[in-house]
Amino acid sequence: MDAPAEGAQPKEWLSNGAHEESVQTSWLHRLDITRLPWILPTLCCFLYLPCVTYSEWYIDELFAVLRNEDARGETPLSQVFTNDFWGNPLWGKSWTHKSYRPLAVLSFSWQFSWLGEDLFRPQPLRTFNAALHLANSLLVLALLRELGLHRRWSCIGAALFAAHPVHVENIVYLVGRADALASFGWLLAAIAQIRARRAWQASEKPPRLACTLLVVLCGLLATVSCLCKEMGITLLVFTAGLELVSCKPRQRCLATGALPLAVASLLLFAVLASLRFLMTQGSSAAFGFVDTPVQYHDNWQVRAWSYLFQHSYYGKLLVLPGALSWDYSFDAIPLLRATWRDVRSLGVLTAYLTLLAMISRSLSGGGQRRMLLGLQVIVIPFVPASNLFFKVGVTVGERLLYPCTVGAAMVAAALGQHLGRRRSWPLRLATALLAVYAWRCGQRVWQWRSSEALYMADALSWPTSVKTRHQLGTVFHQQGRSEEALREFNASLMILDDNALTDHCIAQVYIETGRYHLALERFEKILRGHGVGFSAFNLWMLYVDYGFTLVALGKFQEAIQPLEYGLSRNAAVPHGQNALGYAYAQLNQLQEAQEVLARGLEYDPDNPVIWSNLAVVWMVAGAFQQAAQGLERALTMEPNNPVTIHNAMLLKGVSETGQLTQQPRLDLFFSKN
Repeated sequence: MDAPAEGAQPKEWLSNGAHEESVQTSWLHRLDITRLPWILPTLCCFLYLPCVTYSEWYIDELFAVLRNEDARGETPLSQVFTNDFWGNPLWGKSWTHKSYRPLAVLSFSWQFSWLGEDLFRPQPLRTFNAALHLANSLLVLALLRELGLHRRWSCIGAALFAAHPVHVENIVYLVGRADALASFGWLLAAIAQIRARRAWQASEKPPRLACTLLVVLCGLLATVSCLCKEMGITLLVFTAGLELVSCKPRQRCLATGALPLAVASLLLFAVLASLRFLMTQGSSAAFGFVDTPVQYHDNWQVRAWSYLFQHSYYGKLLVLPGALSWDYSFDAIPLLRATWRDVRSLGVLTAYLTLLAMISRSLSGGGQRRMLLGLQVIVIPFVPASNLFFKVGVTVGERLLYPCTVGAAMVAAALGQHLGRRRSWPLRLATALLAVYAWRCGQRVWQWRSSEALYMADALSWPTSVKTRHQLGTVFHQQGRSEEALREFNASLMILDDNALTDHCIAQVYIETGRYHLALERFEKILRGHGVGFSAFNLWMLYVDYGFTLVALGKFQEAIQPLEYGLSRNAAVPHGQNALGYAYAQLNQLQEAQEVLARGLEYDPDNPVIWSNLAVVWMVAGAFQQAAQGLERALTMEPNNPVTIHNAMLLKGVSETGQLTQQPRLDLFFSKN
């Protein structure tokens, strides 16, 4: 059914009063850019256009997309539906995030099969995200029109949704695609249900078959949304709420089919929630302290008030987002250790009183049922992110607000139209808010242009975020800016000292700059019990680099055990194999040295240092012909290496004197893991 034409007086759905035209007095009204209402939301979506050129993989994209065999289409379809979002088995013994989003994973897999491995880069993936957001923005426009809102306020509401700054994380950051996909199904279901309800409005009793088909359609779309992101399952709760809100007068709920449809939706929700619970074997997951510090506090009052403050902060992000962050880890938002005595508890009180006041206003009549429906869309999909029923893997996640901003757009449009009947200031305020959103959105998209730009911006806004300071240090480390990297790593440890990964990064900087004694102090600190951050999958890094440091300090016997342990967990570490061979050679265990160095060449056959060291072992063992071949290989690959040149000169002297006149030299090299 087409939306009502501007100026018409339609029989409204979800309205207690007549459809009233806004005043046409100000220049803003006369400058009507909403005659084609889809243009403004579309233009707002162009704010994200720069991101389609960003070629860098950010943070968890490496694990969720690039290195995820499910996302690359390298696993059977059945396995995608039994793994979590990161490619880990839901029923395996290894750690799992419990994030069950197979359709989101398949969207990457389909793009991979379409683009091919050579073109599987971030740019086309982000282009898809931007196109998906445009589609959702136009669906929001259609939803507002279906609710009977004027073209102007429908356009403004959809534009506010399109330009909302928190959506940058859903579009630029590929991990946020799941929320946008789930919202797409949600919006389709809402529009279908509203159209059906409007079509039945004149009917005393809607067709039973049509009601059944509507429940089936909503159930299917809820299932699809749920397979994109967990919050999609709450679509059925919204469906039930929509039916009850549409029921007027209340005594006709049974006759109009609203009550049976609501009950059927809730029953279907219970079934799907149970199936998901069984699929993931519950909803608990072992999230780290840095990511979710609240759950680790032993005082329930501190936990409760801290979670409530997170709710109020989400509310602030929803209405007027200021300083944004890719990660609100420890200690960006400190816990409310003083509970209600913390001044931030006033923010909690303000948020919940505002919500209650808006609910009360929407229930009081005056054509505000659409606002009640918008509040439902804010609250219902937020429940899975609220930590009320199960733990969420982030302190605050901007991408989690994607479906909630649909509700915010509905509330803004409904409230603006209601208040703007005889006043012009609501339109002025909405226009100013849209301008702020657009400016902040464009600025945030630009901040995501590179990892360095992102972390620099977030470190300025959130200087007490452990992960932000650590990641900025990692960027500097990769760029060879050692002192700047040390500054950021140490800043991260000042916030949380018990972070072994940061200590390990500092040790690596010290190794690369030849400060081995300082590196050894960091490893000893970690091994004394500050090992947070290392687990079964990355423990090898700690022991290989620790052993390497001992070799560099001449502690060859001590170095053998940690090197052998680390390499037993991951043998594909050439610098570790070389260091172990170096230690064996210095201890005159030539057979062991030869075996280890040969194994190192299996993983890096063109490494000149390993070839030179192996040649030294052969020289000491008297295998001069093999040594000559090894040195020739090393000099071919690195002709100006002074150690290799020295060894070649010694070998040349052997042909004249028949013996080594000096001790050949061994060499070390180090590679960041």
